[in-house]
Amino acid sequence: MRKKVIKKIALSMIFPVLMGWMTACTGSAEAFLEKAKGELQKGKAKEAIEYLNQAIDKDAQSAAAFNMRGAAYFELKDYTNALLDYEQAIKLDARNYKPFFNRASIKMEQSNWQGAYEDCTKAIELAPKEAELYVKRGIIEAALQKADEAIHDFDKALEIDPKDTNALYNRGNIKFQSAELEDAIKDFTEAVKIDAQFAKAYYGLGLAYQKLGNSDASCMNLKQANRLGYADAKTALETYCK
Repeated sequence: MRKKVIKKIALSMIFPVLMGWMTACTGSAEAFLEKAKGELQKGKAKEAIEYLNQAIDKDAQSAAAFNMRGAAYFELKDYTNALLDYEQAIKLDARNYKPFFNRASIKMEQSNWQGAYEDCTKAIELAPKEAELYVKRGIIEAALQKADEAIHDFDKALEIDPKDTNALYNRGNIKFQSAELEDAIKDFTEAVKIDAQFAKAYYGLGLAYQKLGNSDASCMNLKQANRLGYADAKTALETYCK
């Protein structure tokens, strides 16, 4: 009788372990993808890669898994592996805009602005109603000294999503650099109305008002940018608001 009890206890201890192992072995690629997505949302890129490796083992034709693993590698600044994964995702599904959009980010990091532009343009061809694509291409065009084209893309992004703060900020920045200060202030102001924590837009307002000679408005916005942790605001405050 005692031996039977011991045997039952031993089996009860082993069974959950076996079940966990069997679940890991039999889990679908989609299940591993969902787990990886959760880890990425928590900022755990390494853990996400482990799940994505298993997803790819289950389904080597999963463009989504390669694209997501590329994003995880990008978070870790492992651009070599990120690039390989994005390119594999494109080979598997050239109709999906996401790996083109993501590959553009790597090319931007490498200062390959023309290559980034081409990837963004391809992404826009595939998904012309995604505001973020126009914002990124506008940033690339600004880096290529194509201000008019950049403004056009930021305008397009705002047609799609009038509350896109990145489009507003970047359009305002080009206006600022072109000395169109009143227009720049309008864009920066609209951005902080939408997102009261947008420190960089307060900083832009501070500099724009300073150039217009409005010290009170300038210092008020620079102080807010500084309170929100924007590093350059402290230096600007020391320069303009003593």
